[in-house]
Amino acid sequence: MKRMIVASVVGALLAVGGVAAPATAGSGSVTDSDTEGRSVRMTVTTPKYVTINRAGYTKVPVTAKLAFSGPGTFTGWWGDAGYATAESINGDWQFSWADFTDTVETTKKTTVVFRKYDRLAPQRLAVGAETAPVYGGSLLYPFDDHLTTVYLRNARKVVGTDAYRKSGSRAYVQVRGTVKENVWKSSTSYEGTWRARKGVEVAIQFKPDGAASWSTVKYVTTGTGGEVVTRIRKGKAGTVRIVVAPTNRTTAATGTDGVGAR
Repeated sequence: MKRMIVASVVGALLAVGGVAAPATAGSGSVTDSDTEGRSVRMTVTTPKYVTINRAGYTKVPVTAKLAFSGPGTFTGWWGDAGYATAESINGDWQFSWADFTDTVETTKKTTVVFRKYDRLAPQRLAVGAETAPVYGGSLLYPFDDHLTTVYLRNARKVVGTDAYRKSGSRAYVQVRGTVKENVWKSSTSYEGTWRARKGVEVAIQFKPDGAASWSTVKYVTTGTGGEVVTRIRKGKAGTVRIVVAPTNRTTAATGTDGVGAR
């Protein structure tokens, strides 16, 4: 039977010497049709961001959901149930894949795993899937190696958060803390470590006791050793927190401490 493959414009193909621009992070679709009006659309979804686990496995969950149209009914899968792949776009070369579960359901899930010795760095992964459903007597092949992207990021944390009123100061609250990021110990080590980060912009936020929401008081930048050292003018009792916003390369981080009324 003559068949026609129609790929979604958001898909990206593996090019010689590199990978073309992928779809928007988090989702992507592709369609396959035969000449008798049967078609299937596969939508692949992943998280937009995954934090690197340097102590073990970094896992990227992948879901492939099929939607059928045209004459006939879905009757199962040809051969194995298909697979998902993940490949680096703009970082050190990385590649991994995983099989989907071999079940009749039209929604398939799997997890692509990178191990500690893969030495992942913050980068973009192109993630996609290939499946072969049997629909109305026709074998369809919705596939694309690079349907969606995932940003791998370093973990961050705020430690030693301290908000207090200096002796003799009734209006001002002193705020301190340290921002750290989880990175490789060295270029040859397979172990991670927490290192202080200088030059990171953080938000200083305050929530009075009994309030439901936080308000940003000011922004400051971490100094040598990743330290946050500043003060805010607050007379009420409440909680102060140091907030590090997420980026494509790093996760969010927050540290809180309470402060009494003046």
